[in-house]
Amino acid sequence: MKKLFFIFLLFACVNSHAEVYRWTDANGKVHFGDKKPKVAAEDITEKVKQTNVDTSTSEHQKLETLFRKENQADREYQQQQAQPNLELLHRCAEAKKYLDTINGRVQFIDADGKAVKVTEEERKKKVIAMQQEIKENCPN
Repeated sequence: MKKLFFIFLLFACVNSHAEVYRWTDANGKVHFGDKKPKVAAEDITEKVKQTNVDTSTSEHQKLETLFRKENQADREYQQQQAQPNLELLHRCAEAKKYLDTINGRVQFIDADGKAVKVTEEERKKKVIAMQQEIKENCPN
């Protein structure tokens, strides 16, 4: 019984090969068919042979390697990036406060509580440096 089924399946596969013809009727209308008509027709079997081949699986796999599906770790990372970095915001607030302090007349004090002499030129350099630091590292 199995041999008979296999032979039938083999003949079914062999007979599935069909030819494709294209012809134009007297009215100029183009027709396609798998049976050769009585009028002159062009055999276009080779031209359309690859037309009905499904390559979607291999193409889909190629696309998945380029655009992989988002997973839970990706979503968590995106949520984390969307939340404001509280530490960065705190440092920026401190830097802006320090900039406001040194942006006018000020006396610098060292770690021992003693006054440090700073020229006006040095103070202006510190202001410019702090402005640049804030510009580069702090959100608006």
